[in-house]
Amino acid sequence: MINEVLHSRLIAFALGAWMFYCSSVGAYDGALFIPMIYALLLLLNHMDQKKSTRSAKTNAQNK
Repeated sequence: MINEVLHSRLIAFALGAWMFYCSSVGAYDGALFIPMIYALLLLLNHMDQKKSTRSAKTNAQNK
């Protein structure tokens, strides 16, 4: 489920609108905080997928 949320166009649009709003107001910390959290979630999701692929390969080799 988290994969669908991370790759959603609606989420990307909301992040872009938030960054535009924060940068137009001059709050650059707000413009960078949310995308950094999003990038962290993408990284954790990618690492989790790699781990599950690796464990699936080792399980297939052990059988």
